[in-house]
Amino acid sequence: MIKRELLCETDFLHIPIIPGGPRNDLQIWNNGDLILSPCLALTDEGGEFFFLDVSNYKGRILTFLVPEPKGISEKSLMRIQCGGAAVSSNPLYTNLYREPLRPAFHFSSRRGWLNDPNGLVYSDGIYHMYYQHNPLGTPHGGVNICWGHAVSTDLLHWEERKDAIRPWRRDWSVASGSAVVDYENRAGYGKNAIIAAFTVLGTPNLDPQKPGYSSGGQFLAASIDGGDTFLRFSHEATVPTCNGEGWRDPRLFRYENHYVMAVYETDECGRNCVSFYVSDDFHTWKRTSRNDDLFECPDIFPLKIEGEEETKWVLYGADGMARIGDFDGYHFVESGLYNPLDYGNATYAGQTWSHHPNGKRVHISWVRGMGGVGEDLGYEGMPFSQCMTIPAEITLRRCRNGLLVCRTPISGIAALAKEPIQTGSVPQTSETALPIHNPTCYNVSLKDIKDTITIRAGSHTIHYNAGTCMLHFENGCEVLCDGKDLNFDLYIDTTTMEFCFENTVMATYAMPPSHMSLIAKGECNIVYSCYKMKNIWTK
Repeated sequence: MIKRELLCETDFLHIPIIPGGPRNDLQIWNNGDLILSPCLALTDEGGEFFFLDVSNYKGRILTFLVPEPKGISEKSLMRIQCGGAAVSSNPLYTNLYREPLRPAFHFSSRRGWLNDPNGLVYSDGIYHMYYQHNPLGTPHGGVNICWGHAVSTDLLHWEERKDAIRPWRRDWSVASGSAVVDYENRAGYGKNAIIAAFTVLGTPNLDPQKPGYSSGGQFLAASIDGGDTFLRFSHEATVPTCNGEGWRDPRLFRYENHYVMAVYETDECGRNCVSFYVSDDFHTWKRTSRNDDLFECPDIFPLKIEGEEETKWVLYGADGMARIGDFDGYHFVESGLYNPLDYGNATYAGQTWSHHPNGKRVHISWVRGMGGVGEDLGYEGMPFSQCMTIPAEITLRRCRNGLLVCRTPISGIAALAKEPIQTGSVPQTSETALPIHNPTCYNVSLKDIKDTITIRAGSHTIHYNAGTCMLHFENGCEVLCDGKDLNFDLYIDTTTMEFCFENTVMATYAMPPSHMSLIAKGECNIVYSCYKMKNIWTK
């Protein structure tokens, strides 16, 4: 056992952590109460400083205790220090937002791991983005998982705030969920309170005998301070556990005069589905229906067909395969039409903002950085891991072969592409490699295509048949385009390549910078412009 006491004189603790090192259980006590118990890779020397908000304990004596230290001594505890906020003017964080692999215009957390966006909501002029966050480590690791929090006024430039919802038990994680504004005080916490719904999951990493991430049910909480902190409705789940591990990721939304919660479940045979619950007051919920073959992180919303009066509903799970149908407030009836929100292989668990001021459906998703949950691939040596996609608007269009759920970058992204780097017009008969600059935006037109053109982005291929006007992706999906020429924008940012084809569909790929390339193979004329993208983190 190693132990240390420290008078907490500031709002933050700064803790040295070595990414990828052996993890230790750190207990933080105050006046005989265990207040925090993170699992983290402490180090006696080197590493990076990570921060922990302890403003509630300012002026008190904190005791640090590691019951069974692995690979560390008391020296690691002596390196923990009080200090100011984690900003670049802090000597412990002088390289903040200037790290070699830091995305320039995609959101990433200052420190630690992120994955699913959660609780996307617009309130009082501010876009809130909560997200799955391990603030004290770069792998997910199944420990310390809470709701990180960032705010923006334009969906491009973000200010990270302190974690909003932390686990209140050592063996729990605060998993994915959603948020809405309670304009009518249905929940009883005041008009305009932000109501969040989230799942609590057991943490198997702390007990190898536990089978997977067991669900502790759906909890609801209210914020009356503009979304910075949340008060749970109860110490118990508002909607108790029904099917153990496969029951999570509640999505709140309003339908006419009641609220609906879409929740991922597994049925009695272990099949994946999304069930719908309804409530008038956020406290009492009744199950009304289910839709099969949907996995994790559901989202559902209405969209008016562009240029028409008809409205349809869109439902999708974590894989982003959007289903078009009708919803009556209790049941979603599928039409049999569906297509992916992203035609690449790197996005997961996307969600849209509730209460967008212009009624738009703006979507953001986790970009899986070359590895699954728990992996740090693509960001080795960095004090952060993973990023989000560019925010994109979802629309519903009637195209040549029927209804299509479309996704395109928000218009504001153009303001970041201001400095031209290169333009060119290249006739080709075989293969052309366009120069790669990072971070950049390319506007590319492939004209006078003879037969088929192949686009290679790193190891990924996209094929376009000019005869059929059909765009073919690696995942087997196809998109029918309007003309024989092919136009696309490409956003390159450190470890991410995001395509937008014909201002209609997007495809996202993640890869190390050294693997990035853009090659067109086939007979056509290539016309392109390349713009340097502004860094959203620099003034």
